[in-house]
Amino acid sequence: MTNAQFAAEDVRARLTGTDSESARAYAEPLAAFLNLLTKWNRVYNLTGFTDPQQLLDRNLLECLSISTFLAGTDIADVGTGAGLPGLPLAITEPDRQFTLIESRAKRVHFLRHVVGELGLDNVLIEHSRAEDLPAGACFATVLGRAVAAPPKLLAIVRCLTQPGSRVVLLTSPDIGTAYRQLPADFALRQIVPAGPDGKFGVVVHLERIA
Repeated sequence: MTNAQFAAEDVRARLTGTDSESARAYAEPLAAFLNLLTKWNRVYNLTGFTDPQQLLDRNLLECLSISTFLAGTDIADVGTGAGLPGLPLAITEPDRQFTLIESRAKRVHFLRHVVGELGLDNVLIEHSRAEDLPAGACFATVLGRAVAAPPKLLAIVRCLTQPGSRVVLLTSPDIGTAYRQLPADFALRQIVPAGPDGKFGVVVHLERIA
């Protein structure tokens, strides 16, 4: 990697031997996404990770590690920011429809550019706060990454879910433990390490039960 520019071979090599190894088939668009993220980050401050290894591990492998928790075909990513985790998953899950929800105009501009550049027909960008979306917009799986503290986040995603919907969150281990105390309409299913070697955050898998 030179000047944080990623080639498909870089991505393919890093995916080899991980739980996301099957994503190697999408190494070229994944590398293109990382390159766009790196370029736009210089102006728009899209991610705090600038080291190439961090970009691969935290903004790619960690996001791809939650693919096994997805259910259904309609997926929402709340407060997606730079499209994380939604865009890497949309690239590697072309048969699912992803709605990326983001309220900040500059980040929406970036998301739309990526979707156009990569030809992602399975991605819809909503320039909105999740709680301001039209009533009745329910999803089989709702994703979130560092969106808000647990009580506020559950209030946000409640309007996007129905009984049987999954909520899959990438968060830090200390925040993850807070999801052991939930309101009656959500149940905790799993808290597991996220990303390569489980060195970083955790995946919190919840289910809307009422």
